[in-house]
Amino acid sequence: MDKAFKIPPKSPKYLTEITKLPEILKGLVGSEFKLTGKTRTDGANVRKLIANELLKNGLPIEAEEGEFEIVPPRKKGVPKILRELIDSYTVTSGESYNLQVWNRIPNCKTVLVKYDTGATLKCDEVRYVFVKIDSGKNVISSIIILTADYIESHFGIFGKPTIKHQLLISNKARNQVYSSESKILSYPDSKRLSYLITDNYKEPDGSIANEPSVQNLYSIKLLTEMVAKNLIGKKLDNSATKNRGQALERMTLELLGYSIAKNENLVGGFPDIPNQLLEVKVQDSQTVDLGRFSPEKEEIVVVENDLTTFDVRYLIALTNPKTNIIEGIILTPGEKLGEIFTYVSDVSYKCQRSIPMSFFNSYEGRCVYNP
Repeated sequence: MDKAFKIPPKSPKYLTEITKLPEILKGLVGSEFKLTGKTRTDGANVRKLIANELLKNGLPIEAEEGEFEIVPPRKKGVPKILRELIDSYTVTSGESYNLQVWNRIPNCKTVLVKYDTGATLKCDEVRYVFVKIDSGKNVISSIIILTADYIESHFGIFGKPTIKHQLLISNKARNQVYSSESKILSYPDSKRLSYLITDNYKEPDGSIANEPSVQNLYSIKLLTEMVAKNLIGKKLDNSATKNRGQALERMTLELLGYSIAKNENLVGGFPDIPNQLLEVKVQDSQTVDLGRFSPEKEEIVVVENDLTTFDVRYLIALTNPKTNIIEGIILTPGEKLGEIFTYVSDVSYKCQRSIPMSFFNSYEGRCVYNP
């Protein structure tokens, strides 16, 4: 996407009126769009299409260097298409669409851009462009442009921010894992957990959702033999990160001997496999999304045994981003993660709001604003 879109307009008054955006973007409705199954790629492709239509219409005059300031640190929460204060979202299928707004509270007066004239662009002024894709026909079936106020008044207020912590695994660290004979980097269990674990396998007879059983809590040594070694070379489904994470979790459960039906829901909490105090992650870029809990700070996870985020075992599958093949494994207690890798200093967070899919389907073939 053109770098010009990362520069704000000369002032808020130069923004294209939101009521005119449907006329500018309506030509995209009915055009071909093939989903790749990769959330980031699909999102980037949608942004490019929107950007091209905006370019055809003519962009607002850009602000010159020194005339403005991006207020949030590291530009977090600033819309991708800053010139028109637009964030875009790709809507596909399901009963509802889970809108996730990263690093800003949508319907608030927090300043994103401050001009030397005293003018500002705020969070509640961002324009949300939803592009609905008909995956069966491979076309854009509708475009709906909404404001944060409209979303909250029609579908309810956004949820409280969900904090997301991240871990940085450099290419150098990845290559060290790849170059090792086993392609596995592992460390022994925490001292606290070492008194509870076993090196001997016993087939699990409880639910994966149960809290850890001290009679059947596998050691990292055993997890390495049963799981890590058998995951090397496996291919994960070529789909969104969340789905690949679930695929990895199912593979792990099968290797551990847990009985789980193909259509059975996973636990979805922290850690992913509570019964084994095991958190499972897929990593194909430099950062790993740790979610709400981070072993950077020690927090109680299991009250009964006084187990914390330091004791939770992290299994991180290092996958090739082109082939989705697992080329390396990191298996370590949480207390070691910060010693061998780097935590991202600024935590990310998201505000969420569910929107019924029927809402998007009701405007098929149209491009509308706050209908």
